[in-house]
Amino acid sequence: MARIPYPERSAEAVDALPTPLNAFRMLSHAPELTGPAIELGMAVLGSSLPVRLRELVVVSVAARTDCAYGIVQHRPIALHAGVTVDQLAAVVELRPEEGDFDEVESTLLTATEELLAQHTLTDATLGTLRKHLTDRQVVELITTVGYYTMLAGLLNGLGVDIDPAGEKYLGLGRD
Repeated sequence: MARIPYPERSAEAVDALPTPLNAFRMLSHAPELTGPAIELGMAVLGSSLPVRLRELVVVSVAARTDCAYGIVQHRPIALHAGVTVDQLAAVVELRPEEGDFDEVESTLLTATEELLAQHTLTDATLGTLRKHLTDRQVVELITTVGYYTMLAGLLNGLGVDIDPAGEKYLGLGRD
């Protein structure tokens, strides 16, 4: 149960979503932030990172920030994007070394861990990322980690109720 009540009226930007998510309903307490936050979220979902890789990062952030909302919301999106049940379990249970991940996937998970723990990337991790991703995609990866970390703070800090509507967001992004 949410730790503060949802506003009686959601910000206008919430109405443009495929479904009015509780995260943005709660953010509607700060209407000036709601539209830009949704726009950034949609930009992250539409970034040039392949959806499968993006969803590994999003679920990793959710797991590492103990954000049940993010895990539930993005599980169907990740599975639809080709993340296997075993890979998803390895990420959610914080045992990525046991998942069957290729070099780029492993490096993305390492980058996520480094950004959350140290707020930077080691030279080795950045070097490996740049072997597999464009500079644009590296920036998008870092932005994705930051965006979902910000959301996790809102969701966890205010106990936002989970609304498993991830299916409504299938197909957003690039393959």
